[in-house]
Amino acid sequence: MLSLAKDRNMNSNKKRNELMVTFKGVKYGAFAGFIATWSISSVIAVTELLLGLSMGTFYSIIGISLGAYSTMTAASIAFGLHLLIGTMIGAVFGIIGIRWKKLRMLNPYKSALVGMGAGIVVWLVLFLPITLFLVQPAINSITTILAMESQRALVSEDINQSITNITLAAIGFHLIWGAIFGFIISSLLRIRLFGIKQHYKDIVNIDPNIRLVTICDSEGNMMYSRHRQGVENLLTPEESRKSLEMTGWKVRSDLSDKIGKGRYVIAEYEWIKRITMPFGDDYLLYLTTEIRADHLDIINRIRRLEAGLKYSSK
Repeated sequence: MLSLAKDRNMNSNKKRNELMVTFKGVKYGAFAGFIATWSISSVIAVTELLLGLSMGTFYSIIGISLGAYSTMTAASIAFGLHLLIGTMIGAVFGIIGIRWKKLRMLNPYKSALVGMGAGIVVWLVLFLPITLFLVQPAINSITTILAMESQRALVSEDINQSITNITLAAIGFHLIWGAIFGFIISSLLRIRLFGIKQHYKDIVNIDPNIRLVTICDSEGNMMYSRHRQGVENLLTPEESRKSLEMTGWKVRSDLSDKIGKGRYVIAEYEWIKRITMPFGDDYLLYLTTEIRADHLDIINRIRRLEAGLKYSSK
């Protein structure tokens, strides 16, 4: 029974942590997708003006294909759907980007390239099928409604050619969308990392006896780790990771329903002390100090810093 309860707690905590990471991906991706889609809408409008077309022609064609009988109504519906779908696609790619660690979208150039690849996928999977199976069959309706609205004769072959040109030009539009999307995602992640680095500065300045500060995510993965300047590193990075794994913090978290949430863990060695504790809602803090350090004072100062962090993040 105890083993079963432990497994349930472990699964519950794992799902909660995964949900937190997923929510961040949705939030970042949706924001980036919305901005990128809005930007592309502006590029489309400028392109239409340069080609001598009425502004909103692209959206009018899509809207008429969906069954609208007025170019203004059609353009409004299509524009709204474009923003909505772009935001939703951004949310999906945001989840992939934040959970798939191999992508490492912190680099803005790499992130932009990844985004451009995502844009091509969207063009192949979504835009091209819509053009072939929704827009093309509605050529006659599109031609009739556009002719009535513009009060000039239009030929369906010309509209068909325009749709073909739009389809090909959409490759470039989706590449631009992807580049903007990737850059924004990268910027948001770098802003988050900058905040984590600021946490390091705040913590290391609490006491001159603090040697090492490591900030991990809720899964225990290292996000930032640095020694105080001038301090000799006693462990290699790999040994530090192993040392972090040995703290057993995740096991304590799994038992929190029975014994309460962990506040901190102290380990004292011959030459250093090691403190492990939660920090804010999303982070796990691991630090080492000189043996003479007043660890309770350090913990209390970190708690006051944490209270300010929680307050400012609301």
